[in-house]
Amino acid sequence: MDAKKSDLQGLVVSQDDIATDVVAKALQGLVSIVKETGEILPSASFDALDNSRKILVYLLGLRACALLNLGDKRLHASPDEIADFIGVTPQRAREYLSRLKGKYLLKSTEGWQLPSSRISATCSEIIKK
Repeated sequence: MDAKKSDLQGLVVSQDDIATDVVAKALQGLVSIVKETGEILPSASFDALDNSRKILVYLLGLRACALLNLGDKRLHASPDEIADFIGVTPQRAREYLSRLKGKYLLKSTEGWQLPSSRISATCSEIIKK
């Protein structure tokens, strides 16, 4: 019985451990995070992304801040905040968010967020050319 339990224990991993490597790879060269504040700063490469990927990068950046214990560690953002970050009107941001809902994003009363279960798929989407 203990051997079977041990086999199952091998499946147990920290969510932070799984996410850290893949998140770092996806965000590398696209954004920087200010250590003191947790502010996400886009790079020149970020500007070359389409707006859907910009949204994914921003929300993944919020997740990275939480993993690193930087800033206020929130995982959600309002459409206005996202619009400001990616450089579109709030109405356009809502349209993009609607298209990303379900496949990548989750809408809650606090705003839009990237659920843990979608981190890997989101990273793959950001990385693909």
